[in-house]
Amino acid sequence: MQTITIVGGGTAGWISAAVLAKGLPGDAFEIKLIESPNIPTVGVGEATIPPIIQLLKYLELDEAEFLAHIEGTYKYGIHFENWSKPSESYMHAFGVLGTDYQDIAFSDLWLAYANKLNIKNLTDFIPSAVAAYQNRFCPALPIPDSSNPNAFFPLSNLFYAFQFDAGLLANYLKQYSKKLGVKHIQANVESVQVKAGKQIESVMLDSGIEVKADYFVDCSGAKGLLSKQALAIEFDNWQAYLPCDRAIAVQTENLADIAPYTKSIAMSSGWRWQIPLRSRMGNGYVYSSQFLSDDQALSELTQALESKTITEPKQLRFETGCLQTPWFNNCIAIGLSSGFLEPLESTSIHLIHKYAVKLKNSLLHGVYMQEEAQQFNLAFKQDALDIRDFLVAHYHITERQDSQFWRYCKNMPIPESLQQKLAEFSATGKISLKKDALFSYGSWLQLLVGQGYIKATPGQFDGLIQSANTPSVEQAKLFFDNVKYAISQEVKRIPKHQAYLKLN
Repeated sequence: MQTITIVGGGTAGWISAAVLAKGLPGDAFEIKLIESPNIPTVGVGEATIPPIIQLLKYLELDEAEFLAHIEGTYKYGIHFENWSKPSESYMHAFGVLGTDYQDIAFSDLWLAYANKLNIKNLTDFIPSAVAAYQNRFCPALPIPDSSNPNAFFPLSNLFYAFQFDAGLLANYLKQYSKKLGVKHIQANVESVQVKAGKQIESVMLDSGIEVKADYFVDCSGAKGLLSKQALAIEFDNWQAYLPCDRAIAVQTENLADIAPYTKSIAMSSGWRWQIPLRSRMGNGYVYSSQFLSDDQALSELTQALESKTITEPKQLRFETGCLQTPWFNNCIAIGLSSGFLEPLESTSIHLIHKYAVKLKNSLLHGVYMQEEAQQFNLAFKQDALDIRDFLVAHYHITERQDSQFWRYCKNMPIPESLQQKLAEFSATGKISLKKDALFSYGSWLQLLVGQGYIKATPGQFDGLIQSANTPSVEQAKLFFDNVKYAISQEVKRIPKHQAYLKLN
């Protein structure tokens, strides 16, 4: 029997435990999780992206019951405010943009005609964005049988994720994992024994017990007890591109309506989040200590809060970047121990889930573990770089010059890979992305349009359309009007978010 010891609880530890316990046969693998009784949960409120639905399906969890246990609400996207310039906003919404015009992709038609028709944004053409701003929610509705394959069914293009209390999620999955046989050990790790070849042999607990294992999963958070400290795995620091290194988190009373979206509101030296849960609002300010003191950040956040606080503010520190080799010999880092990419696009839980599944598949089906580790590390590094570029673009594509922080972001050097993406888009209206890239072209387009990167001159993107069905300006206007109208009418059929949650 092979043994797996997970060091650390919290979101990363218990998602990993649940995934491994669900997918690995109990007669072949023994799983233990060591959790410190002294580490309190932060309780910031957590937001996710649509792949979270796959985690529920994999664990065979009932969605409504799951959300009820974790204060969960639904999320259609992220509302970005003041990022390009004060008073301007847009939504990065989940789901599909518009519908194709005959053989012409909607995005191509939009780029070619938006300037000519004075269309300023994409929001009206994304069903999930329209629904979000009306505080409505429902899952995607199936396209009716025997329907015209060329017909447009806006409500079939709704994609969603969740917003919830991460501490409650960890507790929920703790009970789930224990029922599947995971042994829960409450103790502190006092030391880590490393043998020749930088293999972890065991961890010594403050209870005096020595725990040995074939594999150790490091879910000990940013300190990286096993990966960073015991094994000294090299860490790539991305602070030059992502200058924020502090956060203050606080909970407030809920607003009147529970919105089905997260808010990201740019501030003087970073941004603040609003994550609406069922009975409270998660808030926080992510900022750069290079440009703002902790006291100034607290004052700025306190003044911006829209409802009464119900907890004391909590100060958090972090370093953006990732491990070069999160799977190193018999140690696999998952969660904050593998790296930190700030929560701007809600990717943290996705990476935990994805790489817990990859680890499970490697242990279940892999033959040569060294090759499995190499593939794991290559995939993780590519995901991390893709997310990094997307996050850096938010900061860099701005017209704000009202503080040192935003002037720095506007003029800072950016990764070559991001330079290439922006140059390709400016020249062709396209961006070359991997087939399975976490952020699709539609996401990039929403970002670039929303933050004012497109300063199109008439005809700039005309070359995008190479079709005999190219419409006239009048035909294009009628098409866009019809798409906008169809979405607005169909969204009216959707129940209010709180009604769907059965909170009223």
